[in-house]
Amino acid sequence: MSLNNFHFIHTIRNSPAVIRRRFKKDKTKNLSHGDPLFKVHYMGTEKIYSLQVEQTAEVVNRLVAMEPAGKPGKEHALVVRPRYLEVKEIASGRQITKTYLHDIAYCTADRGHSNIFLYICKRRGQLECRAFLCNRAEKAMAITACLAKSFEAAYSQWHETYGDRALSLPTSAAGSGSDGPPGHTEQGSAEDGESGLGRTSDSDEEADDQMHREFLQRAISFRAPHRLDTGYPDLEELARECAVQELVGGEQEAD
Repeated sequence: MSLNNFHFIHTIRNSPAVIRRRFKKDKTKNLSHGDPLFKVHYMGTEKIYSLQVEQTAEVVNRLVAMEPAGKPGKEHALVVRPRYLEVKEIASGRQITKTYLHDIAYCTADRGHSNIFLYICKRRGQLECRAFLCNRAEKAMAITACLAKSFEAAYSQWHETYGDRALSLPTSAAGSGSDGPPGHTEQGSAEDGESGLGRTSDSDEEADDQMHREFLQRAISFRAPHRLDTGYPDLEELARECAVQELVGGEQEAD
């Protein structure tokens, strides 16, 4: 390689644009720690009162109307962890929200706006709908498939550890959570049963207890308790679509 070519390549590699891209890629790697990461714009959260599609459509329409026209939204990282979903600001690394998988009741790509991913979760006895703007519809579908797969893996792991033993108890005892994971203690709080919904978990131990109760309730009440509701009749077929399949594992390496 000639000296001129060496200097040219060195200059390109150290140009401001290349350095910014390299820094951005390193930053998203640090945010994900190897878990699936998706670059999105977090649009916001609204309380809802049922799992009806009409309610989520109303929420999404309101959030879309509130978005500034012609302005790109702030970039966030939506990271799918083995036990929870978190949203962080890419620029600062600040955590915006964290939702345990067992508190998620529904997720999908919005019907009216196919490039918007949303999920419904339970927080302090209240349902909330959270929406995220994606740069294309395939990403919203890929996040849906990725989250559903992580939910299924978390439930399967719980069932292998506790499920058969817990389900062998009488229904009343199983429903009370008295056969919880190691270290489990009964809280006896009225908040636990409020509207049949979960409460916010502030520590790993509390999260374990709540996960046990939520998954046990699903095992007793649901025909397919391991399946997270996504609105898609065949999630495997969705994940096999070429454009979606490329993104299901996240986009940590993307520019």
